[in-house]
Parts: sequence; structure tokens; C-alpha cells
Amino acid sequence: MKRRLTESEEDNPNPSKKLSKISMEKGRKRIPAEILMEILARLPMKAIARFKSVSKKWNSVTESPYFIRRYFSLHPNSSTWSLMFLTKLYHPITEAIGFHGRDTWDLPKSLASYVLPFQPYPNLPTVNNYYYVASSNGLIWIEVYLTHHNRRSFVGNPVSKQWVEIPQPPNKCAATGLVTRVENGLVTSFKVVRTCSNQTRNVWRVYVYSSETGLWSFKRLLSFCPVDGANPPVNIDGKLYLWEKDSREEDLMENFIPKEFGFLVGYDFYGDDNQCQVVPLPIPDNKYVRRCLTTSRGDVMYVEILYRRLKVWRLSSNNPEGSELLWELSREEINLASIGFDVFCFPLAMNPFDDDIIYLWSREHDCVVTGNLQTLEFVLHQESENWSSASNGGCCRFNKLDSKRYMDGFRNETSTSVVILSQFVLPPWMDLVPRPPNILV
Repeated sequence: MKRRLTESEEDNPNPSKKLSKISMEKGRKRIPAEILMEILARLPMKAIARFKSVSKKWNSVTESPYFIRRYFSLHPNSSTWSLMFLTKLYHPITEAIGFHGRDTWDLPKSLASYVLPFQPYPNLPTVNNYYYVASSNGLIWIEVYLTHHNRRSFVGNPVSKQWVEIPQPPNKCAATGLVTRVENGLVTSFKVVRTCSNQTRNVWRVYVYSSETGLWSFKRLLSFCPVDGANPPVNIDGKLYLWEKDSREEDLMENFIPKEFGFLVGYDFYGDDNQCQVVPLPIPDNKYVRRCLTTSRGDVMYVEILYRRLKVWRLSSNNPEGSELLWELSREEINLASIGFDVFCFPLAMNPFDDDIIYLWSREHDCVVTGNLQTLEFVLHQESENWSSASNGGCCRFNKLDSKRYMDGFRNETSTSVVILSQFVLPPWMDLVPRPPNILV
């Protein structure tokens, strides 16, 4: 396990003074460590990962607190991400929209392609029956089915090909979500969350696996809204947020809100208490509203489209402790028809790093739509098999075929269902996958 940095190491403005000059032999010329750091800090993450294996001194340079801070200053955000449909076993990895910023990672292909085919162990054959479950800060959770009664769980980084096999929980329970802890820009631990069957009133029963202990623990979480964990969650900062419908009778609820629109149930799996946060979703004027839950710039976002009117809410707290949640409109309502975009659309998600950019699905054109909420420009996108240049220097791909398959299936859902896509986002810095005790990576 890596040693935690001391304050003196973190505050040292130039730890390279403690290092001898690191040489790249070419005749008798030497490159000072300070210059070498500046050169390496400007390279893509994939190249830095290769340079770590050149020598112990090069590895020491790239893992120093000063170098990591310098790298973050030059690459403030990862611009490599995918929006994934959760389509289970028959379509294990389905990428709806993928974006790649060449200046950060320099990956030659989309993130989904690094999982296909899935090979958790380098010396063993690839696995066929598996599916993507969840993602958090560059780590993803993959479920593998060997037989009907024999399954395996893996958490890892598909780009670095580092995987950790997770033991099965003590009792049968359903896959729910993945959360991570980030310190100084590095993922230091992860937790796998599974929901038990036969939930009881006002209690969410879960098993939680921690990479810090390598063990499963059982938790009884209190929630006035019953939780079954059937819908995929969104996650931020170690918290899972699940959309749930309330199955209780109306007379048991104070200030009753129509239960078909549902609630958002949130819990911090790195917190100390056992109390869930519950907030009702905004109530529309009509039950035939089209909705999605997503995240952008570190916030939970809720989007609805009704009668060509588009609204975007941001989840916030009304007190410093963050114990009570509420929805706030992030901007004025947009009338799509009035700006010349009179198209029947479903909201899909928002850009993870830009809350001015929204992605919709046009039922009329069977394609993805990109909308800029600031300039009010909306663009239809056709199938894009190859990466194409994007306006901000990256490359973008819109998967029309698989998106259509998913959204056609969504026709059969109830009118009040919520579209929830999983965000697979690579962090600016790629470190080793957190290693549980006695578990091989």
C-alpha cells in the first residue's frame, strides 16, 4: 500500500532538489530533473504511464507530489468520457455518446472499446458473458456470468488493464452501484454496493464491499421512501442517488405528492450515519413528461421536456450541513418551438464537464441531438463510426444504432419513467487501482 504523503512533502515546492540529476544518455548530455518534470507534465497520461517503467528515478519523478500538482495545473479536467446505456447481458457494453480530448489521454479509440473483449486476467482467455454495471472516477464494475449459478465481479481500469476480482457477498443480492473516494486528485478506495431482496418498509438493506478492508459489510439504511434498487443510480463524491417510486398509501404521507413521479434517494457510503436523504422529483403539469437524471460539473441534474418546453434543475442543499436537499432551476425554461427546433425529443444526459451542453434523442429523426443551452443552438447527429474533430479540439462519436435500440425499448416504459445513462469518465490522473488486502490486481 502506498505511503501517505506528509505535509512537508506536499508543501515542498520543488522536491526535485532532493533528487540527483536524472540523465537521458545521449553522448554526455544530461537533462536536469526540473526540466524533465516540465517535459513529462505536458505529455498525455498514456505516455506518462509508459515512462514510469523506464527507471526507478523516472517513476519517482512522476509520482512526486510536485509533479502531480504540476500535471493537474496543465490538465485541469479529463476530457475523455462516455455515456453508457445499461443493457445487461445480451449487449454488455453499449456506448451512446463518447468524447475524447487528445491533449489529456491521447487514446486512439473510444472508452467502450477498451472493455471489448473483456480479459480480467492477462494469461487467461477473454470472457464472453459479461456486462457493464457502473462507473466512478475512471473505475468500472463488470459482472461476469460463467454459468447460471456461477458469477464473478471485477472492478478496474479498462485502459490500464488492471482488474480486482471482488468476492461474492454472503447472501444473494442485486448489483446497485460503485462509489469511490478521491484525495488530492487520486482515487484511494472504492466501494461496491448491492441491494438485498425482500426490502422492508423504510429500510434499505444493502451489502457493501470496501477495497480498504477487502470485506463485505451489511447496512440497514433508513429512508421514508422504500428503496428496491431496480433503477441505475447516479453517483457523485461517494454518494449514490437512486430514482424510486413510493409504494405507500396516500394517507401515510404528509403533503402527498403523486407517487408515480417518484423520489430521489441519496446516501453517502463514506459517511458515518445510516440516514438516507430523500427529495421528490419536480412535479410536472402532465404525466406524459419526458425526463432524465444525469450529472454535470459535480452536480446532480434533472431534465424534463413537456409540450416542447425544456427545463433543467440542479440538486442543491438549503443548509450548510447538506442534510436537506432541494431542486433549483438552473436557468429559465426554454421553448424549443420558439427557437425553431419543434422536434419531439427525449432528454438523454448532460455533458459531464459543461452544463450548457445537453444531449437529446429525436424520435422523429432517430438520432442524437446536441443542444447548447447558452446559444440555443440544436444540432442533429447521424451515425458516426469514426471519431471526428469536435469544436473544442477533441473527438466525438454518436452511436445512432444502439441508441435507437435502447430508446425504442423505452417506448414500452411507463410515461413517467426516467432515462438514466451511466457516465464513464476518466480522471486527469491514472494511478494504480486500489488494492484490497490479500487481493491480487
